[in-house]
Amino acid sequence: MGVKRLLMAAMLPVLVAGPVLANTCMRPEERNAADTWALNSYMAVMALQCKVESRVSSDFRNPHRGELRAAHDVMQGYFRRAYGGAGQTRFDQYYTNISQDHAMDASRAGPFFCRDAEVILQQVRALQSGGLARYAVNQNIIQPLEAPDCGAGAAPQRAVAAPRR
Repeated sequence: MGVKRLLMAAMLPVLVAGPVLANTCMRPEERNAADTWALNSYMAVMALQCKVESRVSSDFRNPHRGELRAAHDVMQGYFRRAYGGAGQTRFDQYYTNISQDHAMDASRAGPFFCRDAEVILQQVRALQSGGLARYAVNQNIIQPLEAPDCGAGAAPQRAVAAPRR
């Protein structure tokens, strides 16, 4: 009987985590939002580290305000879908972690960080709307969020009931 209880205790986390893990995959729009949000975090660290807050606002945040807002909303939606009631807390933890990753990267790069970041700021300024995610991937901006792609048919949207007549 002791072995049976031990096996049941070992299986409990798998049974409880299974439904949560199934919902953590990322849809294409969520993956794009995560990449956009990674670039946003990188630019925030650059603004502080290189003391160019006004330039980051005028060259990055203002021109791409709509795209950044949409990425924020999609990311919050992803964390709500993946983690339910803990979604906001998990989103906040994610943003803290990604910011720390970018700050550590800046620290490791030393004086080269601001030099390299200046090039990125100039390139971002020239981007068309909708290009932030692709740019972040092409520049290999740190993205610590590891979630599998949902794939075709996985994690479907919830059906919306048709209005009654």
